[in-house]
Amino acid sequence: MKLRGINIVTILAVVCFVVVFGLIGTLVSHLYWNLIWLVLMIAWAGILVHTLTTGHLKIWQHLVDRMEFGDHDQVLDLSAGRLNDLLLLAKNLQAPAKVTGTGNWCHDQHAVQARVNAAGVADRVRLVDTDVFNMTFPDRSFDKVLVDLAFHNINPALKRNRAVQEAARVLKADGTMAIVDFGHVEEYKRMLASLGFDDIRVVNTGFNGWWGGPWTTTKLIVARHFRQRR
Repeated sequence: MKLRGINIVTILAVVCFVVVFGLIGTLVSHLYWNLIWLVLMIAWAGILVHTLTTGHLKIWQHLVDRMEFGDHDQVLDLSAGRLNDLLLLAKNLQAPAKVTGTGNWCHDQHAVQARVNAAGVADRVRLVDTDVFNMTFPDRSFDKVLVDLAFHNINPALKRNRAVQEAARVLKADGTMAIVDFGHVEEYKRMLASLGFDDIRVVNTGFNGWWGGPWTTTKLIVARHFRQRR
């Protein structure tokens, strides 16, 4: 599993390297207090791996649970091609409701479709390759738009705001947008408010969202779109 360019295998390899050489250095120098730093390093890596795997899926499930999907809802999943997110969403829908997943599917479309079929959700999933800054969907196409760690590494802020604007464009007038991220929270709130959203709520995710510790945590930003005026 890979989020924000962080690969779990790489993390574990680096931590193992540091711990092994730290132990050797501690034994040679007899500075046994250095073991404290090694224990902290192992704890940090363990928390980060939890967040990247089980913790992240729990956060996504919590978000899905609070969405209250209708039987005919059209849902847009902007999760940068994370198939586990898409499948979890689809399993919480009842046809004819459908989730449209965006990502670079074309490079491995057959394998992705096979996993969708194996999960028994093919009737609730549509895979689309599209540009997040200029999506091919008509205005107000979706009842829900969910964004999972797909905007935080878009720079500069002007381009990131453009992605939020585009996500808002395809949302229905009384729809709901949810953004999962560990940064730019205040920026998202300002941007959503300027686009006419109200009831903007930020939900802390607790230990499941710790990126190595409580100093950086995943947040859920959930906003109801303005209702269309008659």
